[in-house]
Amino acid sequence: MAERRRLLIAPQRLAAVDANEPCVSLERSEKHYLRRVLRCRVGDSISVVDGCGSLWQAQLSRADALRLSFPPEQVEPPPTPRLGLGLALIRRGFEDALRMACELGVDEIQPLLADRSIPQSERRPERWVTILQEAVEQCERLWLPTLHPACSLDQWPGSGGPVAVGVTRRSDTPALRDWLLGTPASDGMVWLLVGPEGGWSDAEYEMIGSRGWQAVDMGSLILRSSTAAVRGSVELVQWRDG
Repeated sequence: MAERRRLLIAPQRLAAVDANEPCVSLERSEKHYLRRVLRCRVGDSISVVDGCGSLWQAQLSRADALRLSFPPEQVEPPPTPRLGLGLALIRRGFEDALRMACELGVDEIQPLLADRSIPQSERRPERWVTILQEAVEQCERLWLPTLHPACSLDQWPGSGGPVAVGVTRRSDTPALRDWLLGTPASDGMVWLLVGPEGGWSDAEYEMIGSRGWQAVDMGSLILRSSTAAVRGSVELVQWRDG
């Protein structure tokens, strides 16, 4: 299958497009992306997604505008259950884990300010939004993951669904895969929380137990937080797909 060049445009802008004259003006960054990065010329066709499950075919009608085909070529319902990844802020690798979690199919991402997150940890929410948008365009998914504001573990309200928390050096915990196999699929949320490089603090362990979240083993090796986040994302998506 030929590569399909894609552009993510906010759903609010697409909803305002007149179906009788279905043109949308391009913002400066979008013009740069189409003309300089993708090398598109006036008359070229691309796909447009809104991050909410819809895809249109479009044509670059002018250097600064796209003409959309109506109705959308494809409308996809949101995946169920939704998968969430909570990742503690780490000094390096957070943005890579963010991008890969999106490309793998995670639906919600919660940056966490853990007790052992170091002061130099990455914290650039505007950059994170851009990374997720670019990942959606690259991997051809139709749903943009929800990015929540960073918060501490005790401030995180959870989702009302099952929550697994990755831990290390504990022999009394099930493997994440085994825990998932025993978790019934539903229309709700399933979360995996991954801590910082130094692990969860004693206070956080106590909180995890008091909230009824399940500590899970992430394998026999000690993984970097970013690696654990990617491994966990793979297992979550495989469980949902299977």
